[in-house]
Amino acid sequence: MKEGSILKNAKGGAKLILILAIIIIIPMIVVLVIRFEGTAPIISCQFPSPAVGLMYELKLNIADEGSGLRKIRIAVIRDSLENLLLEKDYPADNFIMGGTVKNDPVTIKIEPRKLKISDGKVLLQIIARDYSWRNFWNGNLVKFEQDLWIDTKQPEINVLTKAHNVNQGGCGLAIYQINEDLAESGVMAGDIFFPGYAGYFRDKNIYLCFFALEYQKGVDTEMYILAVDRAGNKAKSGFPHYIRKKKFKEDELAISDDFLNSKIAGFELPEEFKPSHLTIVDKYLKINRELRKQNTTAILELSKNSDKTMYWEGTFLRLPNSAPRAGFADHRIYKYNGQTIDRQVHLGVDLASLSQSEVPAANKGKVVYIENVGIYGKTVVIDHGFGIFSSYSHLSQASVEMGKIVEKGEVIGNTGETGLAAGDHLHFAMFVNNVFVNPIEWWDASWIENNIISKIKDNG
Repeated sequence: MKEGSILKNAKGGAKLILILAIIIIIPMIVVLVIRFEGTAPIISCQFPSPAVGLMYELKLNIADEGSGLRKIRIAVIRDSLENLLLEKDYPADNFIMGGTVKNDPVTIKIEPRKLKISDGKVLLQIIARDYSWRNFWNGNLVKFEQDLWIDTKQPEINVLTKAHNVNQGGCGLAIYQINEDLAESGVMAGDIFFPGYAGYFRDKNIYLCFFALEYQKGVDTEMYILAVDRAGNKAKSGFPHYIRKKKFKEDELAISDDFLNSKIAGFELPEEFKPSHLTIVDKYLKINRELRKQNTTAILELSKNSDKTMYWEGTFLRLPNSAPRAGFADHRIYKYNGQTIDRQVHLGVDLASLSQSEVPAANKGKVVYIENVGIYGKTVVIDHGFGIFSSYSHLSQASVEMGKIVEKGEVIGNTGETGLAAGDHLHFAMFVNNVFVNPIEWWDASWIENNIISKIKDNG
């Protein structure tokens, strides 16, 4: 054979081997690298609580972006006995490609009584495998374990206060004891929940709860204490109470053109209240209805973060040397040119003294709000602790700073006619959590002694 032919054949053979390597060997290496990937599945859990009640819902997400999910197994273990909750196999696409499922959100329900698991400590175990060829073709494995506590018993409520006499639009105080740690507890007055607070008494299981009855709620309003423990078990207990019916005054207010032109023309309106087609009466009604609602909500929102400190002591002060101009829950009828154009309820007390009179803090507390708030004008709100707040509106100026602890009688501002006020006065309001209440009760030493102080002393 000629030398040239030999060299030519050798080159051809090398070329063939290279082609075969490209076509067969290199892809095989790539497949082996992919199929022998070493990343285990990822288990993500959302635990509502480590305590499990009558029904516990656990949300999981099992993911494996590499070779895909092969199998998951979820069980609860108690004293070496296993209760299987879920076992699931996932399909494979083919021998080379691995699993078809890369991500699976799973919801598990744990119902101890159905599983016949008694109260106490258990172990939640979650195991997941993927389609990797590692570990002798068994895949990468991840194991997640979490201690849980089974608790299927309701909290026990012991009501410590024996009498609860509540006026429509007024307040009450309930003191009660719970036998375990709680997620929340408090008083339901109709459809409104008033949270109870631990920490005032030495016994951490004793709670006090200031609650209120909305002015429009009748004598048949249901009231009870609600307790929810960490496992979600609920208990409720009625308590002795008597609701005093109150009749609220009706008051007619004549809306004049002079008032509209002086107040509404200069009123700082939100953008949604400025359409050109609205008449001045239309603007007034939007302010008196919609903006009033927004402004009231903004003030009541402050009740979500009340200090667990009872700052106040004794009766609350009213504006010195002042005369009442409007009462709590007055039902106002607004008339324009002799026609009724609106109806609203006045949820405070209007007090008038000399123009720009000094306004004292009604009692000790923390300043939590200083804002110009629509119809209420410049407003200061004081948190007196455990859900009790006082509010001072239509001020010409505020003379305190946010976060300051003010003493009873300390000057916090001056009366004025900001907002929708017709003339210089103070709009004084009090609210318990998210319900406005009649301030007159808090000016009454006998009411405070009989309904609050004596109860605290009896259980202190």
